[in-house]
Amino acid sequence: MILSTHAVVGAALATLMPSHPVAAFVAGFASHFVIDSIPHWDYPLRSISLRAGARSNWRITAARIRDLAVIGFDGFAGLVLAVGIVGTKANMVAVLAGAVGGMLPDPLKLIYMLYPRQPLATLVRFHNWMHTKRKLDWPLGVSSQVAFASAVIGASVAVRLAT
Repeated sequence: MILSTHAVVGAALATLMPSHPVAAFVAGFASHFVIDSIPHWDYPLRSISLRAGARSNWRITAARIRDLAVIGFDGFAGLVLAVGIVGTKANMVAVLAGAVGGMLPDPLKLIYMLYPRQPLATLVRFHNWMHTKRKLDWPLGVSSQVAFASAVIGASVAVRLAT
């Protein structure tokens, strides 16, 4: 899933625990692995690789700057969407915590590539194990992420209204 999807799903889960930002963060973090197991589309990165040996190839290039800009835009858009869709004055801290928690496992993979140490090694191994091996193509993959995030938002609204 792209970072925006992870952020929106984490934020939607956070609305179920608006006065518990630590629990919201944990729920968002855990949701990352669950939704990564669903077949989806990921945008291609031209210069950032998480494969073995990639650490020694870390140089600033135009492609790397482009990839970092795409990732940064995706993460920022996810936070803006999360706050805009489910954020209120009463739940803002929890929503941000859930959104950040939902996105965090992906940057931790990058940190692990640069600094391969425990406990990141175990976390990345788990992340890779949970991640689907089945990829969807561009139009279906994007629309399925929008539909999935919308369903999670709808379910969180339904649960809040039922309680």
